[in-house]
Amino acid sequence: MKCTPAAEPSAVLRAHAEPAAAPGRDASRGRAARLARSPWAMVAGLYALVAAVYTVLSLHTPLPVLFPDEFRYSHLARSLADGHGFDWRGKHVDQTAALYSYVITPAYMIFHSTVDAWRASKILGTLALCTQLVPVWLLGRELFDSNRLALIPAVLSVAGTWMLSSAQTATEVLAFPLATTALCAAVAALRHPGSRWGWLALALLLLGTWARIQVAVLVPALLCAFVIDVLRDPAQRRARLRAHRPYLLAAGVGVVLLTIVALAVPAVTGDYGQFFKFRPALSRILQHSGLQLLELTVVAGVVPVLLAVAAACSRAAWRDDRAGPLLAVFWPAAVATVLQTGFFLAAYTPADWAIGRYVTYAVPIALVLATTLMLRPRLLTRVSLGVAGVLSLGLLARPAIKMMGEERASWGTTYHLDNVLGTGTGVSLALVALVLLAVVVVLRRRAAPARAAVVLALAVGAVFAVQDQASWWQMFRTASSFRSVMPADLEWVDHHAGGPVALLGITQNAPQFDDVDFFNRSVTQAYGPAEGLAGRAVEGKTCPFHFDVAGLLQVSPDCGPVPHRLLINDPAARVTLHDEIASASDPNWGRIIEVAPATTPRAQSLIVLPCPRRTPGYSGERPDIIPATAPISCRAALTGALWLDAPAQVRVSYRGGPRPQRVTVGSRSWTIPADRDTTIGFAAARGYSQFSVQQDWTSSAGTPQVRSVALVRGGTTTPLT
Repeated sequence: MKCTPAAEPSAVLRAHAEPAAAPGRDASRGRAARLARSPWAMVAGLYALVAAVYTVLSLHTPLPVLFPDEFRYSHLARSLADGHGFDWRGKHVDQTAALYSYVITPAYMIFHSTVDAWRASKILGTLALCTQLVPVWLLGRELFDSNRLALIPAVLSVAGTWMLSSAQTATEVLAFPLATTALCAAVAALRHPGSRWGWLALALLLLGTWARIQVAVLVPALLCAFVIDVLRDPAQRRARLRAHRPYLLAAGVGVVLLTIVALAVPAVTGDYGQFFKFRPALSRILQHSGLQLLELTVVAGVVPVLLAVAAACSRAAWRDDRAGPLLAVFWPAAVATVLQTGFFLAAYTPADWAIGRYVTYAVPIALVLATTLMLRPRLLTRVSLGVAGVLSLGLLARPAIKMMGEERASWGTTYHLDNVLGTGTGVSLALVALVLLAVVVVLRRRAAPARAAVVLALAVGAVFAVQDQASWWQMFRTASSFRSVMPADLEWVDHHAGGPVALLGITQNAPQFDDVDFFNRSVTQAYGPAEGLAGRAVEGKTCPFHFDVAGLLQVSPDCGPVPHRLLINDPAARVTLHDEIASASDPNWGRIIEVAPATTPRAQSLIVLPCPRRTPGYSGERPDIIPATAPISCRAALTGALWLDAPAQVRVSYRGGPRPQRVTVGSRSWTIPADRDTTIGFAAARGYSQFSVQQDWTSSAGTPQVRSVALVRGGTTTPLT
């Protein structure tokens, strides 16, 4: 008989105290463990981290900074939410690439506050923009046979300056991930002839075109990619032609249709039809295309495009089943966007600089290609790398930065380097390129392929980090500077108007009006003089107006009834009305005036100050913000028009400058003593009259400043400014 030892009392107690785990609990724990080990957990974690970072950065940006794009798309979304269609203050906007406006419309339906809706729009855009890491990871996983190595291009695809779009309400937040997914699908279609990946690529490009019409140029690029794939390996031409025939036909039909639209019926594209009428000189197209190609190189972190150049010189790379499809997709997409934007910039003369976001679409494929080439070093030869090195010297031709907000990559790369070495834009970029190519050469000789890919990714990531730090800093600084001269409440007009408000522009459109219009739903009309307003154009419908001899506000008959609630936002002009029943004012956003609904507004005074209200100044070349207090040139007179029911006296108060100055009204002159407050006065007759106070200075620096203009009648003082 076999004896078994008795169980220890403690073990018996544990057995009673700790019953066996239920089978369901074990299964749940097993599923959780498998989920944690899943490669998708890494991708989901990466997406969550990236989305959180860019959401914080986007919400930290205090104002829209991309004009007119952000203002246009958000206005259209707000109009859709209000049930008015694509309307901007009575003017229809023919926006054919409308997907983005539809996507953010729910934000304006859910939130009445435009500030909250704007923030929600940025969060939606950030979440969409960050999704581009998923198709890049999927493509890398297939090409590298490694979930972890596939994270290299996935991380880099959400690390460049194009991610600044997350802080903007702009179509790029949809166009970039849609185009990236389409191009990744195109690579998969070339690697798997006869599969359905090609149809997915075409469908996504059509959807991307609905988001941003520029994406249409990738349709002919896709056609070229299929053609190149047929030709790149003579041994497989017949088989690939047979497999790609449906895509060649479909993409060819798409190119024909795009050509017909461009040449015969550009009106189909709505407001974009004007661009098809451009006829720039060939020399200008080549010049701007070359500039865009240089910007593309820097946007991609410099070395990925240089490696794509080296691979293009390698027969082995073209015939390789991994690098070949990447080359066949990257180069057509890069060339198509470079030529298209070069054509546009050659004709659009106000933009005499590069625009990096216009050529970003091919960058994720370049990042995957660079990783592939480091993992398969045999595809690059010394000769091909030498060719890339020679061509990198073309960066020496890169002109100085003219618009850092659009040339973010080049400016961000060279800003600190130029400050330290004084090497300028072209030399700085060429130095960076040569150093990175030297890193590639060393890695190919001394490092294992996987380690070489990681080290190169760190080098490219360092370039992106430098670019990003400078670009985000510059954008924050610019937006914060303009935000500092605005009310704490961006919806100030909505919260003080009590109903629909009409802008009344007198001399010029205030620089802040775009933001007033952006954040305040109550601004429903805009009026200006028949000859137009100076400054930036007022978007939407602007109706002509004038005050007649009796002071009554006269508006064009096709603009509806005369408004009784006005916003005077002019930087120089100040208006007061007879019979005002309510008003509110802010030193930076002007004054809201209201008269009784049944009353036609009747002017009492219109004063035009010699020095307009200032805002910070922006330079496209340097990040230095010109403060609102910086000296400016002013007019040589303070002028005014009066509509008075009784005679009165006009009094103008000055704060003297460092030395005495003189002012003149008609035949009378006064001296404004230095560093003292002085008030001059002169009579104004009943009815309509005008006056002009001539000054012997025309600058705001070291000269007397107008403190106030007032009307005095029977012991009562009425401020006019």
